[in-house]
Amino acid sequence: MNFKIALGFCCLFLCLLNACGGTSDGSNLEMPDNMPPVCREIDFVEQPDMKELCGVRTVRFRSYRNIAKERYLIAPKDAKIVMAEDRLELRIPGNFPVELSGPITKELRFDQESRLKKIRNRYEYHEGYRGTSKKRENRVRAFKLTIPTDAGNEYEYCFRIPEKFGNARTRNQAMGNRLEELQCAEFNSLK
Repeated sequence: MNFKIALGFCCLFLCLLNACGGTSDGSNLEMPDNMPPVCREIDFVEQPDMKELCGVRTVRFRSYRNIAKERYLIAPKDAKIVMAEDRLELRIPGNFPVELSGPITKELRFDQESRLKKIRNRYEYHEGYRGTSKKRENRVRAFKLTIPTDAGNEYEYCFRIPEKFGNARTRNQAMGNRLEELQCAEFNSLK
């Protein structure tokens, strides 16, 4: 009789563990895209009471997961690199995402420990005019991002920021910029 009771408690305990579906590495956590800056560097495995405040959800065992993994850059503000569907995207607020290609895709890690560290990139911005005329259509705005990887390499990406189209209402509320890729040699000549 005692054996049956002990076996019943063991089965109940195993069922409870299976129902929780938790992991200790944080791979079952879903981070929201619009997480406030205060919550970005919190380890939710070590501080599970902060999950509700920051909008982090625990996904259940064997559920469909389409969670984008992200790491924030130091500059520009709120810029991040996101791994979505096995590709890397550079996301800068107010701009459309730009896909990053090349060896950087294999050299950046997106595990729980790496998520807590910002990428210590360098950001260089340049604004000037082509020719002697200082008209709006001659203005050139460009920037260069130097992104270090977890493997110790650095990669440079240069972009030109086009002029915004539309009126003030659509520019501020409905439209984003589509960054134009630029050769970094051309960026250096613009400086």
